[in-house]
Amino acid sequence: MKKVAVFSLSAMLAAVSCIGAVAQETEQDMTEGSVTPVVEEIPEDAIEIASAEDLAAVNDNLSAYYVLTADIDLEGAAITPIGSFVPEGEEDEEAETPSDENAFTGTFNGNGYTISNFTVGEEDSWCSGLFGCIANATVENLTVENASAQGTIMVSDVVGYSYCSTVNDIVLKDGSVKAFASEMSSEGMYGGIVGAGMGSMLINCEAQADIEIPDNTANAGIVGGGLEMTSLLNCSSSGSVTAGKKCYGLGGVSGCAFGAEEITSCSASDVTITAGDGCFWIGGITGYSGGFEDESAGVPVTEVSDCTTSNVEIDAPEGAEGVDDFVGAGFFNEEVAQAFGAPYDQPTVFTIENCTAA
Repeated sequence: MKKVAVFSLSAMLAAVSCIGAVAQETEQDMTEGSVTPVVEEIPEDAIEIASAEDLAAVNDNLSAYYVLTADIDLEGAAITPIGSFVPEGEEDEEAETPSDENAFTGTFNGNGYTISNFTVGEEDSWCSGLFGCIANATVENLTVENASAQGTIMVSDVVGYSYCSTVNDIVLKDGSVKAFASEMSSEGMYGGIVGAGMGSMLINCEAQADIEIPDNTANAGIVGGGLEMTSLLNCSSSGSVTAGKKCYGLGGVSGCAFGAEEITSCSASDVTITAGDGCFWIGGITGYSGGFEDESAGVPVTEVSDCTTSNVEIDAPEGAEGVDDFVGAGFFNEEVAQAFGAPYDQPTVFTIENCTAA
């Protein structure tokens, strides 16, 4: 029996309530394959960010609208993440829901500028990133360059944990994510732009990063790590994912996209995925994905369409389960099946249309 950790079912179902609101923030022209965010005008009371001191001060007011007005070079400094994950409670969905008092809940508009040259997190930290945790928030129009993040779970150069949020028009250059083992790291969730996503959307994101995870961890991808009920639209990646032994959910774009409504117009190019012995569920686009045709389950079938892989090399153990150019596998776990029964007693379902590998 494989032991595969995922967020609780109650937390996934709770996330459904925020997906509609997040989805309304985008418009998609399927005839041209483009994804156009609905961009609101910058409000007059937006707080301007022009220096490292301004950036650090965002933690003093986590619900405001911020706009960058200049590039910020942090000169190799170790930074404190903006927002942190403190759960609303200890049981069921409350354990996965960030407290509004601690998470970033506002809007951060990069305005086309760049934040560069920083490190974030320590070996035993979690929710590491420029933003540690965002909830019902928007982070957009930002380039992050030469960033290095580390920690045990939910680790990323940009957003450690995105809950019911929109991450849009983010470019990551020369990113690096390194994970360390702990009692919690079997749940993993490591990505260049988003480590963990719940009920969110990643739109027009581009990541060039190297992700390294140790034995017995999971859900690692160059754009996003462990994404649940989170769609990916027009996201692209290059770089590498290097995993130790007995890892699962490794992907060129995302480690997983469980319950995502769609993965559309995403691409992985010049990507190397290296998996140790005992690893499984490995895909050029995502390691595993899908949902259920039974709508009462609240986990939609994932539509994977118009995606491409180019020069993607997957070095997987001989006989590894679930290795594919696009989606490694659907999710199935015997413990979940026994606990919840149908439809969780069958692997999740996804469709692949108009995807090409070169």
